[in-house]
Amino acid sequence: MNWLRTAGILWVVSALLAAAISLIFRVDPVQVVVTIAASAVAAALGLWIIARPSTTVMPLSYVVGLAWLALYAALTVQQSAELAAWTTDVFLALIGLGAMLAAYRGTREAISRP
Repeated sequence: MNWLRTAGILWVVSALLAAAISLIFRVDPVQVVVTIAASAVAAALGLWIIARPSTTVMPLSYVVGLAWLALYAALTVQQSAELAAWTTDVFLALIGLGAMLAAYRGTREAISRP
């Protein structure tokens, strides 16, 4: 399995879902701006990984993944009173975490190949 390509696809999917959810459901302007900006970064990273999968871009995936997880963890805590909102935020955080882990796995496989 091509884990680097999988990581790129997961980043693009998470970015599209996050942007759509932000534009449709979020009412706080600060949340909208921050999540749309994070979505743009994740989409750019995903497209970069898909277009040119290499182990040099993977540290960026780790940084974006940790920032993504922190952002959506903070949103989950902030919206803990609204079941649908925090469930969606946890789901988006897990997709970003999956992308980061796929990038890690792809990097490990690329390094261990002879």
